[in-house]
Amino acid sequence: MAPALTTVPARLSRIIGTLALGIGLGTAFVTPASAAPAPTSEGVTVTSAQSVAADYPCYGVSTSGATSCFQPYGEHLYTCDSAADGHHPGTWYRINGGSWHNVQYNLGNGYCADLNLSIGESGYIDIQACNYEGSTELNCSGIRRVSANG
Repeated sequence: MAPALTTVPARLSRIIGTLALGIGLGTAFVTPASAAPAPTSEGVTVTSAQSVAADYPCYGVSTSGATSCFQPYGEHLYTCDSAADGHHPGTWYRINGGSWHNVQYNLGNGYCADLNLSIGESGYIDIQACNYEGSTELNCSGIRRVSANG
């Protein structure tokens, strides 16, 4: 059987498609930090700081450049970047007096990472907001205990 001949329009269409894919991937890696960030990892979504406490109260702590708050309804832990300082926010947290966990996100000023937790109604969470330069803690808030029951 003879090989199929590719027409010029079909070949041109494949070249354009390949170029578009390459350009799309290239811009994904050079998007400026001021653009809305993408989801950071599984189970974590990114939202604007204005939408965090829109429907339910969020009990939090703040330090220069970072805010952390816990929303008992749905057990959401928010870590927010609150300054255009080139640093990134993090949250130390522990559930029911267990081990401390640290999450850090490269978000951009005005954005929050939403970590959806599972805490029983009689439980609690301790939270602390910190601002980081790389892996170095620059400053941290005090620790706040919030009941999972609100």
